[in-house]
Amino acid sequence: MRARYGASPLHLLAHLAALALAAWALLQALQLGGADRIVLWLVGAVVLHDVVLWPAYTSLDRLARRGRPAAWANYVRVPVGLSALLLLVFFPVMCGKGEAAYTRVSGTTWEGYTARWLLVSAALFLVAGALYVARQGSRS
Repeated sequence: MRARYGASPLHLLAHLAALALAAWALLQALQLGGADRIVLWLVGAVVLHDVVLWPAYTSLDRLARRGRPAAWANYVRVPVGLSALLLLVFFPVMCGKGEAAYTRVSGTTWEGYTARWLLVSAALFLVAGALYVARQGSRS
């Protein structure tokens, strides 16, 4: 029996191109020096995500959807995911890591990142909530 890929050949080609680009970028990064740190971060990220975070957010999602219709779940997942991504990106800035060097070079400070992250997160949840209410109202 012949196994099939299941998607279009263009889909497979795009994934192979993305894999090649990622491999090239990793090779370039490893040549810069500090390769041991890069590999440690990559392995740590994979282990942290696959062993700790994935089971945690999968369990939370299953608990949240237990006994209820799942229509509301995406209206919570999307703002939580975007807010968590912004927190991950800007967490060092919010903690003041590297602020002295940044201030020395640019003459400005990093004040206000936490407040802006909270405002963006609140806006994401407000928009998601408004969309949920609007779509529920149009269904009835």
